[in-house]
Amino acid sequence: MMKIACRCEKCRTIFMQAEEDLCVFFDNFEKKITFFCPQCKHDNIMDISSWQKKQKHSPLPQIGIM
Repeated sequence: MMKIACRCEKCRTIFMQAEEDLCVFFDNFEKKITFFCPQCKHDNIMDISSWQKKQKHSPLPQIGIM
């Protein structure tokens, strides 16, 4: 069984999956993961699309073959 834990960026409180107020939203269309902190009401957003853009614009490191 997998458990989900979320830590708020603002108040740093950790919420576990068993709590009723925990809500994690995986938005595949907008490419974002959102967690709303029930304690401080902060909207924690991880923007995955910006990670993809950075990967496209930075080349992979060169690998030496011997």
